[in-house]
Amino acid sequence: MSTSPNRAPLPAWLWLVAFGLAAINLRAPIVVLGPVLEPIMSTLAIGAGTASLFTTGMILCFGLLSPLAPGFADRVGLDRAIACAITLIALGGLLRGVESVAVMLAGTFCAGLGIAFGNVFMPSLVKRDRGDRLGRTMGLYTVMMGVGATVSAGTAIPLMKLSGSWSTPIWLWAGVGVASALLWWKVALRLTGGEAETGRRPPMRQLFRSPVAWTLTLFMGAQSLSFYTLQTWIPAVATDAGVAPSTAGLMLSMTNLTSIPASYFIARLASRLTHHSLLVLALCVLIGIALLGLLLASTAAPILWAVLLGAGQGGSFSFALTMIVMRTRAPQHAAMLSGMSQSLGYLLAACGPLLFGALHGLSGSWQPSLIFLLVLLAAQSVAGVLIGRPKMVRLEAA
Repeated sequence: MSTSPNRAPLPAWLWLVAFGLAAINLRAPIVVLGPVLEPIMSTLAIGAGTASLFTTGMILCFGLLSPLAPGFADRVGLDRAIACAITLIALGGLLRGVESVAVMLAGTFCAGLGIAFGNVFMPSLVKRDRGDRLGRTMGLYTVMMGVGATVSAGTAIPLMKLSGSWSTPIWLWAGVGVASALLWWKVALRLTGGEAETGRRPPMRQLFRSPVAWTLTLFMGAQSLSFYTLQTWIPAVATDAGVAPSTAGLMLSMTNLTSIPASYFIARLASRLTHHSLLVLALCVLIGIALLGLLLASTAAPILWAVLLGAGQGGSFSFALTMIVMRTRAPQHAAMLSGMSQSLGYLLAACGPLLFGALHGLSGSWQPSLIFLLVLLAAQSVAGVLIGRPKMVRLEAA
């Protein structure tokens, strides 16, 4: 494993454990709240509008606060910045288990800020320390995020029933965050001094003038909007079309499970290719077949549509993150591109479920909503083909 001049050598196994735990903490705290949202609403005597702040508020944090992350890492150093981010996630998890709306909202902000920063830092970390093992490391990153999301969603209800409290699954993952933060502080404190990043970061206006950066941002935004929209609405779409409720729930599970191996495979494959346009086009075709299946024949093969959707969306997300690393020349540049693409991407994603539901409310049918996603997929495909060309983000030293 490569190291920067300011870092003491770190055993590869310790780096991988710390990296994997950080990745888990970037998804599990988001997902764990959803399954227990109704008991939370009952306990706190709040409506769906207030309760939605606990989930959509985090996505808005990702969009609004991500641009602040590169500057923070410049000041304190990447390792300590990641340790701070994981600490905020752990603190947020502890606060979100308290039976108080105000305290839970404060916890949502803390966790949202920590995850927003962590999302930006991780590709930069891979660029700095594992550039020679890019595919495997980005594959591990996306897999661990998927595992964290799947396990946290699947165990939330059983843990709540076992303990009699909806706080239990939230605090359990906060405990994982505490352990991860302690390990990351151990990693960060192995620095031998002068830990702030060397060299001045180029101004963001250079990035805003880069066609490659804007193309990747459009791709990230389109795939994020589609993913979060269908995570919210696919059971309702399938059920209204005549699919059994149990099968509709299984569709969501299969989508998430399929995305895990797909994300690993695409990261490995993308790291070995020079031209990526055909690869990303194939991923978009999978998503398109799934959307057409939901639109025209939902009951014909619902599990097949879910598997194709999971493979296409999981691969697209992994592809976008891998391109952040492959289309930049330095860790600081990767952090800047990560901040830009994920900020605008998550702001678009936050609008997706609302717009999808609003189109259904206006028309009384899911067809306009699904057609909207197909139009969005066309834009995603064009952006993907363009970003698949071997062109780098060009930034000059400040």
